[in-house]
Amino acid sequence: MHGFRIAALTAASLVASRGLVPSALARSAPPITHVIMIMEENRSFDHYFGTYPGANGYPNGTCVPLDPTNPQKGCVAPFHDPHDVSAGGPHGNNSAVSDIDGTGANPPFDGFVYQQSTGGGTLCSERVLPVHGPKTCKGVYPGILRHDVMGYHDAGEIPNYWAYAQHFVLQDELFESVRGASAAAHIDLTSEWVATCTSPTKVSTCTTSLNPKHVTGTNVLYPWVNLFQLMDLHGVSWKYYLGTGEEPDCADDEMTCEPALQANGILSFWTPTPGYASVEAQGPAYLAAHNPQMDQFLVDIKNGTLPQVSWIVPPFDYSDHPAAGVTAGMDFVTSLVNAVMQTPYWQNTAIFISWDDWGGFYDHVLPPTIDNNKAGVQGYGLRVPGLLVSAWAKPGYIDHNVLSFNAYAVLIEDLFMGSTRLDPVAMGEPDKRPTVRDKLTKATFPGGTTKPIGKLIDEFDFKQTPLPPLVLSTHVPPGIQVSCGTTNASYPENCTTNKVTVSWNSVSGTYIPGPFTYHVLRDGAAPSSKACKSTTKVKCTDTAVPSGVHYYTVYSVDSNNVASPASAATEADVP
Repeated sequence: MHGFRIAALTAASLVASRGLVPSALARSAPPITHVIMIMEENRSFDHYFGTYPGANGYPNGTCVPLDPTNPQKGCVAPFHDPHDVSAGGPHGNNSAVSDIDGTGANPPFDGFVYQQSTGGGTLCSERVLPVHGPKTCKGVYPGILRHDVMGYHDAGEIPNYWAYAQHFVLQDELFESVRGASAAAHIDLTSEWVATCTSPTKVSTCTTSLNPKHVTGTNVLYPWVNLFQLMDLHGVSWKYYLGTGEEPDCADDEMTCEPALQANGILSFWTPTPGYASVEAQGPAYLAAHNPQMDQFLVDIKNGTLPQVSWIVPPFDYSDHPAAGVTAGMDFVTSLVNAVMQTPYWQNTAIFISWDDWGGFYDHVLPPTIDNNKAGVQGYGLRVPGLLVSAWAKPGYIDHNVLSFNAYAVLIEDLFMGSTRLDPVAMGEPDKRPTVRDKLTKATFPGGTTKPIGKLIDEFDFKQTPLPPLVLSTHVPPGIQVSCGTTNASYPENCTTNKVTVSWNSVSGTYIPGPFTYHVLRDGAAPSSKACKSTTKVKCTDTAVPSGVHYYTVYSVDSNNVASPASAATEADVP
């Protein structure tokens, strides 16, 4: 998969060098003919942008109790977390409710730490760790101990995301459309409703649910109308590109689980496409054409055949989902953005980057209440990061308007379908969804306050000179970790020696063979050990490390002496 990241730049360069101009790029008003949605996993807005200047970040005095029922036990304030790997917390519907208000007390947002420690976090507690084993808990247990749901990253760990915010648009009021985990988020993303049906062929049997049935396979579970169906009716081309590999989420919405596989054309958490009756009815060739592997994205860019609407979903290693590292996820997203930027598509494309749910990480903004019904509150969910990258984006703009993932549908409908909405009645297939989401114009917050729902089209300035591409480094070495004689595989940073071996993944590959040299930093400075100075190897041993807590990062330098940013960190606790 790392080869894909590097191949993206090469394929894009071929397009640019050959002067391939996609036929679909005829100038229109507005000049957006392609929309791309890159959906990463499990990060809240405060976790990634809570300290971003000008954004609606952490309020002064924020401190979340260890136990909402016993405030005397203390609280955890937001803290800078340099680690590449996080634990996060449980993130199903019940966890969302408990995170927002763990006891029913006022003020809200008192349940995040308690949920991590006693909810899904118990999977990797000392009490049950021997049962589940280190494979499930490796890299997660330390995050639980440090209560990393209150940790935040900044430009030190995710420089490319912050650069996109600085040069293009940051959305600081973007909410997951539903209060659920990945399965619910992606079903809603593609159909604006989540339901469970007693009969997979009768939409009349479907009722709103935030815990939808999930069967890995080709089973049809979703007979209601969806965006794919609407786009087909209007002749809008689309593809749902999927990275094959491990699934990014768990069937029980917990923090960790034994890995399962996701594959094109097979119903799973991150690819609901095969589960829709309308898709299944078109046959296997239709599904194969519309639910291709990730590499097809590069082929389509190279051949000038990118569809008007693209969803891009990674496998686990590049998803940002704990315990996948943030560096690998950022490199992956950057490679996709770079691929578009280095082609004529840049002039006519809107790229949206978001994260499908909050992942249990703290966020302080109370989501509005949408779709109150007997099944409970379906939305909105907790706030997530959102970015727009486009030549027509308002530069450095922070969009403070209320948005949800449903805003993507509204933009697509306005750009390509004459503002036709996904209306089940109008499409001849009425269902029991409480509202037609893309018709909503107002959100109601607890207490009765209302705000208008924003529109993504307002984040563009079509009168400005198109912004130039911002090609960023994809050579930040991912996968950094330490080995230092630990006796606990689930807690690798707990050293038993002052000799620390640091390892990482190569940034070389088939298309960019290097040579690269790597530079290791301990606490921001080069360690004295000769084995950790400029090397083409992907590990080094730092000897005679002083006692204490130390953070290691690594960066690469290419043959032109161009250095990448430093990776996020791994920790070594030296006795």
